[in-house]
Amino acid sequence: MLCCAAANAELLVNGDFEDPTFNGSWQIFDSIPGWQLDSGPSIEVQHGVNGWTAYSGEQWIELDSDENGPGGGSFGGEQGSSAISQDIDTEPGGQYLLTFAFSPRPGVNDNRLLVEFGDEVVAELFASGIGLGNTNWQVFEFVVTSSSDITSLRFSDLSQSNTLGTFIDGISLTALPGPAVLGVLLPLLLTPRRRR
Repeated sequence: MLCCAAANAELLVNGDFEDPTFNGSWQIFDSIPGWQLDSGPSIEVQHGVNGWTAYSGEQWIELDSDENGPGGGSFGGEQGSSAISQDIDTEPGGQYLLTFAFSPRPGVNDNRLLVEFGDEVVAELFASGIGLGNTNWQVFEFVVTSSSDITSLRFSDLSQSNTLGTFIDGISLTALPGPAVLGVLLPLLLTPRRRR
C-alpha cells in the first residue's frame, strides 16, 4: 500500500492556516508559512472574530484583507482585495485533487473568489453573507492537471476592495493515481481472494 499512501500525501503547507498563532482575533502578515502575498495589502488571518467559526482548526483567511491591522483606524478608503499563492512540486501531466472551503463574510453581500492552478482558472465563485450570523462554509473539489514541475496554486479576491469579505480555509492538494499506478492496482483489486 506504499503507492497509495504516497499518492494521497498532502502536498500543501499550512492549508488550514493554523500557523502562525497570535494574540487577538485577527492579524495581518506579509507572508505566512507556505503562503506568499501575490497582490494586495496583506494576508489577513482570523480566528474567533465575532464568534465566527473556522471550517478546519481555529483559523482562516479573509482575502479582502486589511491595510493597517488591528488598531489601525477606520476602514474608510482602505484597499483590501488580495491574492495569495503557494508553489508546489508537481509532475507534468499529473492530476491532483484540490479541495477547499469558501464562506462569505457574515453580513457582507459581495464575496467573490478566483482560484487558479498554474495558468488555468479552476473556479470563480460568488456568495452573499447577508442574513448570516456565522460563517457558512461550502466545500469544493476539483481535479486539476499540472503542466510543469512547479505549479502555483492561487486564491484571489475579486469583490469590492473594501477590506470585508471572501473567507477561505481547509485547502488540500493530493496527487491522484496515474495510469501506471492504476495498472498495478487494478489486477490486485480484481484478483479473487481465498477465504481462510
